[in-house]
Formats: sequence, C-alpha cells, structure tokens
Amino acid sequence: MKARASKKQPAADAAHSASFAPLDDARAVDALSANGGAADAVLPANGHSRPEGPRTPRSERTARRPAGPSFGLMDVVWFIPRKLMWLLFPKLVDRYVIGELLAPLVFGWTMFIVLYVFAVDIFKLAQLAAGGARLDSIGEMMWLKVVLASVLCLPMAMLLSGLLAFGRLSGDSEMIAFQAGGIPNFRVVRNAFLIGLILSFAGLALNEYVLPKAGRRLHIVQDDVKRQVTGRLVEDLIDDRPFFLPDYEGGKLTRVVVAKKFKAADPPYPALMQDVTYIQYDKGQWKTIVQADRAEWIGNKEWRFVDADTQFRDTVTNGQRFNMHSADLVLKINKTPAQLSQDRRDTTEMNYRELDAYIRELKGKNVRPKVLREMEVELERKLAVPFAALVLAFIGAPLGIRRQRSTAGVGIGLSLLIIIIYYIGMGVLGALGQSGQMGAVEAAWGCNVIGLLVGLFLTWRSS
Repeated sequence: MKARASKKQPAADAAHSASFAPLDDARAVDALSANGGAADAVLPANGHSRPEGPRTPRSERTARRPAGPSFGLMDVVWFIPRKLMWLLFPKLVDRYVIGELLAPLVFGWTMFIVLYVFAVDIFKLAQLAAGGARLDSIGEMMWLKVVLASVLCLPMAMLLSGLLAFGRLSGDSEMIAFQAGGIPNFRVVRNAFLIGLILSFAGLALNEYVLPKAGRRLHIVQDDVKRQVTGRLVEDLIDDRPFFLPDYEGGKLTRVVVAKKFKAADPPYPALMQDVTYIQYDKGQWKTIVQADRAEWIGNKEWRFVDADTQFRDTVTNGQRFNMHSADLVLKINKTPAQLSQDRRDTTEMNYRELDAYIRELKGKNVRPKVLREMEVELERKLAVPFAALVLAFIGAPLGIRRQRSTAGVGIGLSLLIIIIYYIGMGVLGALGQSGQMGAVEAAWGCNVIGLLVGLFLTWRSS
C-alpha cells in the first residue's frame, strides 16, 4: 500500500503544479507543439509545466502575436533631429537628460512670453481693435512684441527647465540610480549647462539680426495704427517716444530740437513734428528758443514752424522775457525726414555694432554724459542678457537635484522668485551705471557674475 501511494503522489503533484502554470508563456507553447504536446517536455521559468490540451495551429498563434513598431509621419519629421542627437550625443544618458530638459524649456518659454506680453498688451490691443484699427495690424503688433520679448524670456525658460527636469529626476529617484551606476551628478547636470550656452548664443544672434528689424517694423506698424485710429485713445494706448535731435555744424553744437512726436511723410501730407522746442546755440550758449505747436517739412533743410513763440536771449533784461508770436516761421535743420527717422531709432532698434558705432560718433560731439552712459549700459546689456541663460542654468540645475520631492507648482514659483530677484538686481545696477556711480560693464554684468558664483557653489554642493 505504501509503494502504491508513493507512485501516485508524483502524478498528483504534477497535476497540482500544472494548474498553476502560466498560460501565456509562448516559449512553452512552441516547445509543446514541437515535442508532440508532452507536458514534461519543457519547464517554464517558474519550474511548473503547462497542462495538456488542444493545440492551436501555428498560423493562428502567429496572427495573435503583437505587431512590430509602426513607421508613421512623425518618424519622418524627427528622423534628422534624432540622427543629429545620436551624432552629437552618443551616450544614452546625455540624450535622456536633454530630452527631459527640452519639454519644460519650451513650456517655460511659451508661458513667460504669455505673461510678459499678453498680460500687459492684450487689453490695449483689444481697445485699439474696437477703436477701428485693422485686425492684421493688431496681429502684427502682437507678433512683433512676442519677438522682442523672446530674448528676455530665454533665461527664464532655462531656469524653469532646470528646476522641473532635475526636480522630476530627483523626485523619482533617478538621480540615485545614476549615482548607483557610477555616474556623478556633475556628469548629468552638465547637459543643462550645454543647453544654457546654446541658448546664450541663440539670444546673441536674435539681438544682432532679428530684434533690430522687429523693433523698426513695430514702430512702422504703430504709425500705421495711429493713422487708422484717431483721438485720445491711440495716444493713451501706444507708447510714443519723445524725439531729441542735436544738430552740429563744424563739429560744434548749433541747435537742439526736441519734439513730443514725429510722424514720417504720408503723401500728400509732409513729415511732421508735434510740440516742438527749437533751441539755437552760439558759442556754447543758447541764443534763441522757439516753441511751436508743430513743424512741417518744406524741403532744402527747412521746416515751417506753425504757431511759434520765439524768445531771444538778448531781450532778457532784469529777469523779464519778451516773446514774439509768429503764425509761420521757417527755420533750418541740417537733416531730412529720412535722416530724422534714422536718428529716431532707440537702442532696441540697433544691434551691437550699430549702437557701438553710434556711441563713438556721439563721443566726438557735445552730448550730455548721462545720455552716453545710458547708451553704454544698454550696449553691454545686449551681451549680458543673453548670457543670463547660461548663468540661470547653473542655478536651476543644482537646485532641482535637491532630494526632497517637489511638484511643478513649486518649481514655477521658485523660478519666478529667482527671476524677480535677478531682474530687480539688474535694474538697480543699471540705474547706478546710468547715474555714473558704477561703470557700464559692472552695471550690466554684475548680476551675471553674482549669479554665476552662486550657481558654481550650488553645483559644487550638489556634487
């Protein structure tokens, strides 16, 4: 009886084990089919055998197998970028980290442009559209403002990208996995520094070749909108710059023209300056002051001042001034309206080389030192602002690696706080540079130097 029981026990165990065999083991099915369906021909990975049963034809088994990866339109679109990534970054860890950085970078750039442009100008543009301005002009103004804000928003986006990407890697313990695989933190975060450097050079290119053209085009479109919308509305909604023209003869300051507004020629209407003040100089001292409601271009370097009040220095006696009123007064200005439009450009409408040449030209003339200092600070900022992307990459990446878990909201809030501090500091240093209490280079690059030192310290701590 004992022998008979011992012979039946293995069969019972085999049946019991077969009931727990995995039914989706394709290797076991293929092996069973190849060996005539014997249950003990092959053992799956768990050591149990599959129970015998009706075999499925091989054609049906092949049809049920999952199909291979499909090849669609997006594979064609991303074919060249992927090849470039594999060529430039042969290491998988570099491609993985850069892929994590790109999505929040695009998101942050778009978000900050919306906050910077749309939150301020969308209501003004809507009122202009309601006042009669064409929608194509409104749309072009909005697009040009987006282009002008793109360079300022690149450093912000780089900071947010580092905080979110490395915060996600740290929160999901992937940074620990990198360290366990022998990859130090600096090896991982250096990809953020590389992207920051690329964005800095991209910002320089935009400042040099794109933003000046966009700024000039924006003022042309604004002048067009002014002609479409009449009344006080357009004056309140479109920021117009005062016009300042120093005029020289023989290297000496001869006259200064200050106008609240300048309008280019719009045939049949001539070029026009409004709320004009004309100051004539002789031997370094003012001789005549003319204030007029407007001045119209006549030709041959002459302008007709309408409703002009003239004051002569020689008639000032005992503190009393005598004015002469003229309905029309013709005065000379050594520049045509086209040249005035060229001189009307502000620093946003000139690239680095044009602004540098303009400053060198003004230094040889009797121009107020404060005006020169303002332009010199803006000249240095054309280099300093794009390189802020690299500086904020050194700050955002190590801050994102911190071990405590954080959400996207915390990353956005922290990035906004850092950006506010950074640009407030840049504004304070810029004001000190324009007032002469600090050099132009120190005023423009001071925040970058401080931020880079803080970023290097945070990177060293995170490593």
